Amino acid sequence: MNKKNQAIMVCLICLILMCIGACSKKDAEMSQQKNPKTFTFFDIDANTRLTERIKWKLKNKLGSDVLERGTLADMTTNYKGFLQNYFPKLYELSRELRYDDVMDTEDNPVKLTYRHTQNKNTPFAYVEIVFSGHTKKPLFFRIKTKKQRSDVIDVLRKKYGDPAVTDWNENVAYGKKGRSLHWNKDNDILIVSIVPDRFGDPEYYIMIYYVNNLEENAGINKERRERKQKENKTIDNAF
Repeated sequence: MNKKNQAIMVCLICLILMCIGACSKKDAEMSQQKNPKTFTFFDIDANTRLTERIKWKLKNKLGSDVLERGTLADMTTNYKGFLQNYFPKLYELSRELRYDDVMDTEDNPVKLTYRHTQNKNTPFAYVEIVFSGHTKKPLFFRIKTKKQRSDVIDVLRKKYGDPAVTDWNENVAYGKKGRSLHWNKDNDILIVSIVPDRFGDPEYYIMIYYVNNLEENAGINKERRERKQKENKTIDNAF
């Protein structure tokens, strides 16, 4: 085989390898689309960043929103002590998120609240989404379904598989015990709590915690606090 034919052969092999690589990448992307690595809500996942377009899409689906910034975000669910008892890692992250020593506006999370969903064709009665003030990525969702929407569990089970089940030991729901189902995906946690109302009818509350984003946000806040403490120490030593 002469040098010209060798060069042609090398080029053909390179083209074949490039095609195989492209096909493998495409297959991987298709597989990722079918089996998302994170929980989603109206196409929002852990990697989504808050933009005007995202707000517009949510408004179309959930109605008008209330945007709040400068208030401490509350990750608690069901009752005070629930996270501490059953999800201690989330409890520690919730303490970090509610850290009182806030330096600048960007240290505060951004909260979008949707209360006026009655005019929208949606199974949700209340939706609250909290985004990081630093990265603009979602930290957690708080969702309440409309009455008699037990189908939400079937939908989640079909998409994410069988959940772990936690029966509460505390009688906090009108003297009746509650139950929570939860899924873990790539370190993130989705919790559905079934809580009886005063008439004994079940109500469904959903929490999605993007743990990786919460940890990232906590790391940024910690770094900023330490930097500010050093700056204050420098000023104190100057006089």
